[in-house]
Amino acid sequence: MNAHLYPCLLVLLLTASPGTRGRAQDTIARQNFEPVAQPVLTYTTETAPYGSGGIPTWNVVDRIRGIEDAADGTRFWAARDVENTISGAPRSAITFDAGNICSLTSARFVFAYRVVGYDGGDDFGYVLHLDGFPEPEVILIDGRNGGGISTDGWVYDTVAIPGTAQTAALSLFFDQNGDDVAAIDDVQLLATGNQGSCRPICGIRLGEPVVSCESFTPDADELQLRIPYSGGESGVSVTSSTGIIGGDDPASQADGTITLGRLPEGEVHVLRVKGGDCDLTLQLAYPADWCTPSDLVINEVLADPGEDINGDGVINGADEFVEIYNRGTVDHDLGGHTVHEGSNSGARFTFPAGTVLAPNATFLVLAGGGSLNPDCAHGIASGFLGLNNDSPETVTLRDPDGKVIAQFSVEDAPAGESLVLSPDGNLDGGYQLHTAVAGTPSSACVETARLPVVLQSFTATSLHDAVRLDWRTTQETDNEVFVVERSKSGRSFREIGRVPAGNGRYFFVDYAPFPGQNIYRLRQLDTDGQETVFGPRLVRLDSGTVRVYPNPTSGKLFLSGEIEPDAVASVHRPDGRRVLSFRGGAVNVRALPAGVYYLRIRRASSSESFRFIKE
Repeated sequence: MNAHLYPCLLVLLLTASPGTRGRAQDTIARQNFEPVAQPVLTYTTETAPYGSGGIPTWNVVDRIRGIEDAADGTRFWAARDVENTISGAPRSAITFDAGNICSLTSARFVFAYRVVGYDGGDDFGYVLHLDGFPEPEVILIDGRNGGGISTDGWVYDTVAIPGTAQTAALSLFFDQNGDDVAAIDDVQLLATGNQGSCRPICGIRLGEPVVSCESFTPDADELQLRIPYSGGESGVSVTSSTGIIGGDDPASQADGTITLGRLPEGEVHVLRVKGGDCDLTLQLAYPADWCTPSDLVINEVLADPGEDINGDGVINGADEFVEIYNRGTVDHDLGGHTVHEGSNSGARFTFPAGTVLAPNATFLVLAGGGSLNPDCAHGIASGFLGLNNDSPETVTLRDPDGKVIAQFSVEDAPAGESLVLSPDGNLDGGYQLHTAVAGTPSSACVETARLPVVLQSFTATSLHDAVRLDWRTTQETDNEVFVVERSKSGRSFREIGRVPAGNGRYFFVDYAPFPGQNIYRLRQLDTDGQETVFGPRLVRLDSGTVRVYPNPTSGKLFLSGEIEPDAVASVHRPDGRRVLSFRGGAVNVRALPAGVYYLRIRRASSSESFRFIKE
């Protein structure tokens, strides 16, 4: 370049218009609390205005102690002693509603604020609302103990509005008590233009479901799903082709979890989130043997360590562990099995080929390595275990085919100690605080009391005027007798019979049950006087209020009586295999081969079985 041209180029740079450095911002709406401001940015307050500058004041003023001039014009909004008997609350807010802003490009709120003497306990900040949902709160001024905080005159702040939002509002809040003063003025909605797209955008994103097995039986088990979602959308509703919906409502709460329960495995279920700008469909399909019976159980889980488990000299997340226990009578090959936690981020641990777990033995999966006892059968997770210690968590053990064979779920893990089965392997007793059963925070690789009887199954079936209890065991050591106990409410149990130790298959019929609800449990007694409790199991007797007809039938089978809308009914062969599942008062069994079948009705707290003949 010719050196004589440099001065000209410099002049051009210095005299260039400021608009060439970025797109100009247009004022779409404004609120400066003057009598005339066009177009006007409207505002509302939960507490009606009061005061004119003295103590207290929540109103438009032209001056107040320490603030003599407005940021724009002659008037501004002042807050002085907002915690008073008029407001009735320690905090007051003023909200500016921009309405529908989807056509705007690079939209933002801009406002001026001023604070005089804010001390300990005084706060000023804002909350941005997008599509009716609040974003995280932002504190701009946090009062300080021992000395007040004041701004150097009026300060302007900017709050950007994401381009995906359809509507926006800004709430400015004042949490203040006493003779301290704050003010806001010149609140504006700015944008670079109004050629943006108003194409509807759903504000909800569905995450990967976390699946839990309600039971592990050869029959059709039911599943419980937790479906995380991000965002929210006003006006949506959540529906499902089957199951019971619960959890959070994305129409009123952003970022939460939808739960879906009582889903039979082996069927296709459809979850739909529709309304507002959303029409989302999630197809849920799990094989009939998704939940597979096994002698392996998750025996102990430590999610929030309070002691150095792995021996590396520090207490941290590396001390988390999951303990697997074999409650069967034969060796179990663990090769290819995987341990997962609820984040759906893949296997945390894969058992090496040739890993064998003997009966009554444990294997510890640790989050991180250290100097653990070499005699302890253990493995180190891939990276970390990532167990939640302050929110719901699910730990899953899968076989090499991906089937779920054991599972552990907790809403909020205890601090500093594990949850454990007691005695080891006793799923019917449920997970308990380790300090409550052993007096110590955990027992990684330490043998505790072994279960004298391993219960394979325990069911209670209504016979309309009686209840039949069936249970099976896979292992018995020094077993003397099973005591059958019954309760109406579950608070206190009374003995109703005894069944001596036998060959592992047992039943008991209660010929005088309570009308309605009955709760049963087994109290197993050892020859040395020790005991273990199994159960409880709940069953309802509705005095014949449900009837199945015609019986025999060659086509449709009808149900009449007290059947809840959410009751799930299924048809089973005599060997227990499910062949049909339905809701409502009728099912067509024409396609079934002739023979004897059982119709089972499953409710939230009970189940009933009916025998019928297909001609």
